[in-house]
Amino acid sequence: MLHEEFADRVAERLESAAEDLEEVAGAVGNDATAVRARVLRLAADVALQEAAAVTQEEAPPPAAQA
Repeated sequence: MLHEEFADRVAERLESAAEDLEEVAGAVGNDATAVRARVLRLAADVALQEAAAVTQEEAPPPAAQA
């Protein structure tokens, strides 16, 4: 599995967990749970950014592509 695929799968799972937490938070009015959901979304974004950075770092230099 490529790191981009891994990051996408991680991000999807974190987004799903965030949605589940937001449902619970909304039902009981729990601000702490809503904050946890936002943290999970941030973690998903970080995973995607890191995958993009690794892809860029692993790309051959422009001269090597020609």
